[in-house]
Amino acid sequence: MAKIAIIGYHEVPTQINPERTRWDIMEEVVTGAIRNAGISKDDIQGVVNVAPQAQPDLISQTAFGLIPEHFGLKNVKDNVICNAGGASTTNCVRMAEQWITSGMAEVVLVPHITVQSDIAPEDLITFFAKAPMHQEWEFPFGMTFNGAMALITERYMHETNSTEEDMASITHALRDWASRDPLSLFFNKGKSTEDVMNARMISTPLKSVECNMLADGGGCLVIASEEYAKKHCAKPVWKLGHGSDFLGGTPVIREDIFWREGYRKSCGEALAQANLTVDDIDIHEIYGAYPFTQASYLEANGICEPGEGARYHAAGHTKLGGKTPCTTMGDATGRGHTGSGVSMAFYCQVARQLRGEAGANQVEGAEKVMMVTSGGSGMNTLATIWGN
Repeated sequence: MAKIAIIGYHEVPTQINPERTRWDIMEEVVTGAIRNAGISKDDIQGVVNVAPQAQPDLISQTAFGLIPEHFGLKNVKDNVICNAGGASTTNCVRMAEQWITSGMAEVVLVPHITVQSDIAPEDLITFFAKAPMHQEWEFPFGMTFNGAMALITERYMHETNSTEEDMASITHALRDWASRDPLSLFFNKGKSTEDVMNARMISTPLKSVECNMLADGGGCLVIASEEYAKKHCAKPVWKLGHGSDFLGGTPVIREDIFWREGYRKSCGEALAQANLTVDDIDIHEIYGAYPFTQASYLEANGICEPGEGARYHAAGHTKLGGKTPCTTMGDATGRGHTGSGVSMAFYCQVARQLRGEAGANQVEGAEKVMMVTSGGSGMNTLATIWGN
């Protein structure tokens, strides 16, 4: 099977800054990624856009081809957009892979931009409260994104005898990674477990710092064929395996409540395709947006005993220097939530770690990374293994 590789990436710092416009960010990430790849813009043969959330004008502009036109990408053969919520970037990479392996393109650009700070707060709150909820059976009864995830967290704590302090330790670990990352909204703003416990309650048992703060950001990947990557890139980041599982669109009727079965199936498929075991993975990058996902992922993959995920975090095993480094960009709770862009930030972080460019958060000797994304309220789990 032909391989693909990430040969270039660029990301702007996650901020709340309405003066930084969408096309300012677009200019920086697209030119930065092409420069990072060490190629000419004329080498780009396709553009697969990650759909932003709650920004209809930008969706139309990117869907209808303004990026190749704006940047003068004269050899582009096609331009598309993909919206799968938090799983959008993974699906964009899969589209790029299809174009490359079918022979349509050798090099594909995957950009994402989000600015939420110039949108009225009440409109953003309404959008993110309604978007992942069932409009007949959940939203009319007051269910919101935070409310649904709080109920799942409460159930997780009940079934595993995990305490609020155990759960708070997960956010402490995520903010610890974020505190050393200058691209994070929470750079130099770590939170102790006690800080998390003392934060304002949002929806029992979730405190404010265990929920997501909406922010602005952007990133861009350059994906290339195996032949092109070997010829033009000194540090390609190779896709080694992939697996997926669909859990369902409505949280209240979902059988796989904690996404464990989804993690088990998708990661198992990815490991089998890469001919690896979970013991071969050096870093686990888990995009779940809420702390319980960081715990249930570990349990699903046998990294800890069932029900021990939160306590595994509390023991410090998932932090820098721990035996199982997890989510080194801090997830949405540690990074700031940029809509579909959180998954883009994960991809950029995978490239940094495997190239040895992750700065103060570098996991020494990292050669294999498992990355998992999910869309909507957890409709799916998409696992991809990357290696250098």
